[in-house]
Amino acid sequence: MGQAKERRLRAMMRKADARRKALLVASSVFETATHGTPILTESEVNDLQQSLKTEDECREFAETLAAARSLFVCVWEAESTYREVVTRLVFLSWHFSQASEYWRFQELLNELCLKRDGDYNERLQERIVSTGKLMPYFYNIALQEESEGSKSISLQMSDADSAFVSEVIESLEQEASELKAVAQVVRDVMKQRSVSINAFVDSIDRFEKNVRERIHLAKRLLYDTDYEGWDERRAVLSKRNDPLLAMMEALADYDDIALDEARYDETLRSVNRAVAGA
Repeated sequence: MGQAKERRLRAMMRKADARRKALLVASSVFETATHGTPILTESEVNDLQQSLKTEDECREFAETLAAARSLFVCVWEAESTYREVVTRLVFLSWHFSQASEYWRFQELLNELCLKRDGDYNERLQERIVSTGKLMPYFYNIALQEESEGSKSISLQMSDADSAFVSEVIESLEQEASELKAVAQVVRDVMKQRSVSINAFVDSIDRFEKNVRERIHLAKRLLYDTDYEGWDERRAVLSKRNDPLLAMMEALADYDDIALDEARYDETLRSVNRAVAGA
């Protein structure tokens, strides 16, 4: 730490009230744990504690520090949950990419089977679907009724794979709901107890921003919903029971996922118990 910065820090330490002193200690602990670069040395932390004169100052220092430490645990829990969400999104992104690739391949196969008169070459279709499954992703390949007297080639994932993807989406949304709950506890407690630590806010904002963007990018692997004509195209796809549209809409946007009320209440109670026991 430079001499000028050290002088400013010492001046702030002398002038700060008990709450600000506790926040300074908490910020130093957080920076040490996350970046290995403490704001305060051990002797400076001891000096801060020794500078407390009255019982009220000691109580405010202890309660503020307890709240900050509990919030640090909340941020750590939010990060752990965030990583679980990202892991599931990586899997879904891979799956969505393969689904889109197979949809394009399906279109190519149907074009190859299309004759000049607009009908499909049924013999060629039969030869193509005789493979049964496509490796390595085990998509089922079959003929499906397109219109009266006409069939087209269809590539569909197996029922087992569809069920597994649904389970992953459900698990992801539950984790995202819990991330929202813990993040909201951090914001609410900081506001209620005037415990403002920028590093905490920056962390939970980053977690939520990344999840929001990753969900959006994963869904764009199936369809680009950002262009002006999307609503009209979606209506057409919906009438056709498009499987990629169904897959995309099964995954909710982050802002549409409800906060887990039980997780919120449990986390808030944990923070309040820690402060009460300080």
